[in-house]
Amino acid sequence: MTVIKKQKKVWRAIFHALSGTTLVGGILVFELERPIYLGVVASVLTISLLFDLLRLRHHGINQIFLETFKRLATTRESRSIASSTWFALGALITLTFFTEGIALSAILVHSWADPVAAYIGTKWGNQPLMGGSLQGVLAFAFIAFIALNLHHSFQVSFYSACLCAFVERLAWPIDDNLLVPPICAGIVTTLTLLI
Repeated sequence: MTVIKKQKKVWRAIFHALSGTTLVGGILVFELERPIYLGVVASVLTISLLFDLLRLRHHGINQIFLETFKRLATTRESRSIASSTWFALGALITLTFFTEGIALSAILVHSWADPVAAYIGTKWGNQPLMGGSLQGVLAFAFIAFIALNLHHSFQVSFYSACLCAFVERLAWPIDDNLLVPPICAGIVTTLTLLI
């Protein structure tokens, strides 16, 4: 991997972690009510989606976007919806259909564990596993456990973290920023009821 690709991966990881942490932190610090935070996330999603559609239709706008966010934007995003838009949709689905505590935990899991797993897997991953590496999957599970254990029992956190790490590695045809938060929230909800 080239130095530029490695730097881009680091910047994307930082942006990824900060986005979810800012969302969760904002909801908790400002004690936002459900209708307010759903409205804010829906507004961010709408603006992001409209901008994506605009830039994908107009080459000049897309070039400005790619140049402005060259440390973050991937080649895939030059011709499709940005990962941040998928994240906003995934967060909105999660916040809409799950209890606040579980939704916020699931958003933190994806925001923290995904970039750490990518970094560990890229840097030290030498045992292939499901399109990634064993080291990356273990890093995801460990960070997911820490994020979940802030609000949930040890058992729920442990089993949910393991299942979420497995789910994250499945080869989904849809951006994981959309799928992982609601699936993680579903896993935590189910295990909370069962354990």
